[in-house]
Amino acid sequence: MSDDKGPFAVSRRVVIGAASAAPVVSGAGGAIADPAVARCAEWMALDAEIDRLGLRWSDLETILVRQRRWERMTPEERGELLPSEEMDAIDAQLKPLFDQREVWLEALPKVRAHDMYGVVAKLEVALQVMVHQQGDGYDLFKATMEELRIARCPNCGVPVCKR
Repeated sequence: MSDDKGPFAVSRRVVIGAASAAPVVSGAGGAIADPAVARCAEWMALDAEIDRLGLRWSDLETILVRQRRWERMTPEERGELLPSEEMDAIDAQLKPLFDQREVWLEALPKVRAHDMYGVVAKLEVALQVMVHQQGDGYDLFKATMEELRIARCPNCGVPVCKR
Protein backbone atom coordinates (compact mmCIF):
# COMPACT_ATOMS: atom_id res chain seq x y z
CA MET A 1 0.00 0.00 0.00
CA SER A 2 1.09 3.57 -0.43
CA ASP A 3 2.01 5.85 2.46
CA ASP A 4 -1.05 8.03 1.75
CA LYS A 5 -3.77 6.86 4.12
CA GLY A 6 -6.63 8.70 2.37
CA PRO A 7 -9.73 6.83 1.26
CA PHE A 8 -8.24 6.17 -2.16
CA ALA A 9 -4.67 5.24 -1.18
CA VAL A 10 -3.58 2.59 -3.64
CA SER A 11 -0.98 -0.12 -4.07
CA ARG A 12 1.13 -0.30 -7.21
CA ARG A 13 -0.72 -3.43 -8.35
CA VAL A 14 -4.06 -1.64 -8.12
CA VAL A 15 -2.72 1.43 -9.94
CA ILE A 16 -1.45 -0.73 -12.79
CA GLY A 17 -4.73 -2.61 -12.93
CA ALA A 18 -6.74 0.60 -12.82
CA ALA A 19 -4.70 2.15 -15.59
CA SER A 20 -5.43 -0.79 -17.81
CA ALA A 21 -9.09 -1.02 -16.77
CA ALA A 22 -10.01 2.68 -17.02
CA PRO A 23 -10.44 2.79 -20.81
CA VAL A 24 -12.59 -0.35 -20.64
CA VAL A 25 -14.77 0.99 -17.83
CA SER A 26 -15.17 4.35 -19.53
CA GLY A 27 -15.53 3.06 -23.06
CA ALA A 28 -12.91 5.59 -24.11
CA GLY A 29 -9.51 5.12 -25.63
CA GLY A 30 -7.97 8.41 -24.58
CA ALA A 31 -7.39 10.43 -21.45
CA ILE A 32 -9.74 10.11 -18.52
CA ALA A 33 -11.42 13.44 -17.88
CA ASP A 34 -13.96 12.40 -15.26
CA PRO A 35 -12.50 11.64 -11.81
CA ALA A 36 -15.36 9.20 -11.21
CA VAL A 37 -14.03 7.02 -14.03
CA ALA A 38 -10.59 6.84 -12.45
CA ARG A 39 -11.98 6.07 -8.99
CA CYS A 40 -14.27 3.39 -10.37
CA ALA A 41 -11.44 1.85 -12.38
CA GLU A 42 -9.35 1.70 -9.18
CA TRP A 43 -12.22 0.01 -7.36
CA MET A 44 -12.79 -2.49 -10.20
CA ALA A 45 -9.05 -3.33 -10.30
CA LEU A 46 -9.03 -3.89 -6.53
CA ASP A 47 -12.13 -6.07 -6.81
CA ALA A 48 -10.49 -8.09 -9.59
CA GLU A 49 -7.41 -8.62 -7.40
CA ILE A 50 -9.63 -9.86 -4.55
CA ASP A 51 -11.37 -12.23 -6.97
CA ARG A 52 -8.01 -13.49 -8.28
CA LEU A 53 -6.75 -14.21 -4.77
CA GLY A 54 -10.02 -15.87 -3.78
CA LEU A 55 -9.91 -18.14 -6.82
CA ARG A 56 -6.31 -19.11 -6.07
CA TRP A 57 -7.27 -19.94 -2.47
CA SER A 58 -10.15 -22.06 -3.77
CA ASP A 59 -7.85 -23.89 -6.20
CA LEU A 60 -5.43 -24.70 -3.38
CA GLU A 61 -8.24 -25.93 -1.17
CA THR A 62 -9.50 -28.18 -3.97
CA ILE A 63 -6.02 -29.66 -4.41
CA LEU A 64 -5.76 -30.37 -0.70
CA VAL A 65 -9.20 -31.94 -0.52
CA ARG A 66 -8.42 -34.23 -3.44
CA GLN A 67 -4.96 -35.23 -2.29
CA ARG A 68 -5.19 -35.45 1.48
CA ARG A 69 -8.83 -35.65 2.50
CA TRP A 70 -8.65 -32.09 3.92
CA GLU A 71 -11.99 -32.29 5.70
CA ARG A 72 -10.80 -35.21 7.86
CA MET A 73 -7.50 -33.62 8.87
CA THR A 74 -6.83 -31.83 12.12
CA PRO A 75 -5.79 -28.15 11.98
CA GLU A 76 -2.23 -29.26 12.86
CA GLU A 77 -2.13 -31.73 9.96
CA ARG A 78 -3.49 -29.08 7.61
CA GLY A 79 -0.82 -26.63 8.71
CA GLU A 80 1.93 -29.10 7.79
CA LEU A 81 0.87 -29.14 4.15
CA LEU A 82 2.72 -26.81 1.83
CA PRO A 83 -0.31 -25.32 0.01
CA SER A 84 -1.78 -24.27 3.35
CA GLU A 85 1.12 -21.81 3.77
CA GLU A 86 0.07 -20.08 0.56
CA MET A 87 -3.56 -20.16 1.71
CA ASP A 88 -2.55 -18.44 4.95
CA ALA A 89 -0.63 -15.82 2.98
CA ILE A 90 -3.67 -15.22 0.78
CA ASP A 91 -5.89 -14.87 3.85
CA ALA A 92 -3.47 -12.28 5.24
CA GLN A 93 -3.56 -10.35 1.94
CA LEU A 94 -7.34 -10.45 1.60
CA LYS A 95 -8.29 -8.84 4.92
CA PRO A 96 -6.79 -5.40 4.17
CA LEU A 97 -7.99 -5.59 0.56
CA PHE A 98 -11.57 -6.23 1.71
CA ASP A 99 -11.28 -3.30 4.12
CA GLN A 100 -9.86 -1.02 1.42
CA ARG A 101 -12.58 -2.03 -1.04
CA GLU A 102 -15.23 -1.15 1.55
CA VAL A 103 -13.67 2.26 2.28
CA TRP A 104 -13.52 3.03 -1.44
CA LEU A 105 -17.11 1.91 -1.91
CA GLU A 106 -18.29 4.21 0.89
CA ALA A 107 -16.41 7.13 -0.73
CA LEU A 108 -17.64 6.57 -4.30
CA PRO A 109 -21.13 8.12 -3.87
CA LYS A 110 -19.39 11.40 -2.93
CA VAL A 111 -17.26 11.39 -6.12
CA ARG A 112 -19.25 13.47 -8.58
CA ALA A 113 -19.52 12.13 -12.12
CA HIS A 114 -18.97 14.95 -14.61
CA ASP A 115 -20.02 13.13 -17.77
CA MET A 116 -21.80 10.01 -18.92
CA TYR A 117 -18.59 7.98 -18.75
CA GLY A 118 -18.40 8.72 -15.03
CA VAL A 119 -22.06 7.82 -14.51
CA VAL A 120 -21.65 4.56 -16.41
CA ALA A 121 -18.46 3.73 -14.48
CA LYS A 122 -20.27 4.25 -11.17
CA LEU A 123 -23.17 2.09 -12.34
CA GLU A 124 -20.68 -0.64 -13.30
CA VAL A 125 -19.26 -0.61 -9.78
CA ALA A 126 -22.74 -0.63 -8.25
CA LEU A 127 -23.69 -3.60 -10.41
CA GLN A 128 -20.51 -5.47 -9.45
CA VAL A 129 -21.22 -4.84 -5.77
CA MET A 130 -24.79 -6.01 -6.08
CA VAL A 131 -23.66 -9.18 -7.87
CA HIS A 132 -21.12 -9.98 -5.14
CA GLN A 133 -22.78 -8.64 -2.03
CA GLN A 134 -26.46 -8.65 -2.88
CA GLY A 135 -27.38 -5.09 -2.01
CA ASP A 136 -24.44 -3.21 -0.52
CA GLY A 137 -24.22 -1.07 -3.67
CA TYR A 138 -27.52 0.67 -2.97
CA ASP A 139 -26.05 4.01 -1.80
CA LEU A 140 -23.77 4.20 -4.82
CA PHE A 141 -26.57 3.20 -7.16
CA LYS A 142 -28.96 5.78 -5.68
CA ALA A 143 -26.40 8.62 -5.88
CA THR A 144 -25.50 7.70 -9.44
CA MET A 145 -29.13 7.58 -10.53
CA GLU A 146 -29.59 11.08 -9.10
CA GLU A 147 -26.62 12.24 -11.18
CA LEU A 148 -28.06 10.55 -14.25
CA ARG A 149 -31.37 12.34 -13.77
CA ILE A 150 -29.66 15.76 -13.92
CA ALA A 151 -26.95 14.88 -16.47
CA ARG A 152 -26.84 16.86 -19.69
CA CYS A 153 -25.38 16.08 -23.08
CA PRO A 154 -21.87 17.58 -23.18
CA ASN A 155 -22.38 18.63 -26.81
CA CYS A 156 -25.79 20.27 -26.80
CA GLY A 157 -26.77 20.61 -23.14
CA VAL A 158 -30.05 18.71 -23.49
CA PRO A 159 -30.99 16.65 -20.41
CA VAL A 160 -30.05 13.00 -20.88
CA CYS A 161 -33.10 11.74 -18.99
CA LYS A 162 -36.59 13.13 -19.24
CA ARG A 163 -39.02 12.62 -16.40
